[in-house]
Amino acid sequence: MNELQQVLIIFAIIVIVGLYFLQKKKFTSSSHQSDSETEVPSSDTSTDSTKKKADNALNDLGEPHITVSSQTQHRLHVDEEDVPENQLGLSFGEGFEPPKKEKEEPVPEVAENVKDTDDKAEQKKPKHIVIKDETLVAIDGFAADKDDLPDFGVPTEPSKVAAEIAQQKSNVEKTEPQVFALIVMGTEDFLWPKVNQTLQGVGLVSNVSQIFVKKDSMGNEIIRVANLLEPGTFPIEEPTNNDYQTPGVVLILELPTTVKAPAVMHDMIMMARKISQRLNGRLYNAERHLIKESDLQQMRDTAVAYESQALK
Repeated sequence: MNELQQVLIIFAIIVIVGLYFLQKKKFTSSSHQSDSETEVPSSDTSTDSTKKKADNALNDLGEPHITVSSQTQHRLHVDEEDVPENQLGLSFGEGFEPPKKEKEEPVPEVAENVKDTDDKAEQKKPKHIVIKDETLVAIDGFAADKDDLPDFGVPTEPSKVAAEIAQQKSNVEKTEPQVFALIVMGTEDFLWPKVNQTLQGVGLVSNVSQIFVKKDSMGNEIIRVANLLEPGTFPIEEPTNNDYQTPGVVLILELPTTVKAPAVMHDMIMMARKISQRLNGRLYNAERHLIKESDLQQMRDTAVAYESQALK
């Protein structure tokens, strides 16, 4: 017999012993369970007897526990005494008679309710003070009959401030547009890539017309920059075309704009100076005469006068 057979025999013995003890344990538990089941009916019978005793005790509560005399027993079972109706109608004196209730007749309150409603309505009505002035005169074409419209204290004649505002609006409409131009040229033609970079560097953007413009905060065009060559457009689609050259650019300002005239004039002059410095060019007027500092100051004064003219 080798070692493997010995191990198997030992393992089989262990399994048999384990099964024996397991079977014995199951038998013991089943016997205890049967004993407990036999004890349950006895407990149930004791419980039933207890319930019956309790029911009898509750039923006995209705019976008197202390013996009473026959007279007391009779009094307990005496029926209520019948009293004739005629006897109930007898008078026991003024002090014993309850006060008689008088029938209250409904009082018509319609008129008083209507009066109260009218008083409340008058209190809720808005109160206002009417101020009338016979010296006030209405504007021609805007006057209404006094009988048709209440004045409510509002004067029908416009104030001086309103008249001044209306006059200012009419003056603005009558102001004729003015055009200003500044030309940037050099001794030699400018290369297109350099011009494109310079114009974008001063805050200009191209539009659908293939020119450069400066816009306000609302997107309105206030300053335009065009090519000095006809038709005034730039090759926007070819930003690196070194073969294209231009003799210069022209800055155009047309008043009025959405910006005050002095402010937009200042922006155009400063922009023209930056462009001329970056392109190494010089500033000229529309007649291509060299611009002096006095000419630029005159343009500023003209813009101020234009704004003042619109506000006179």
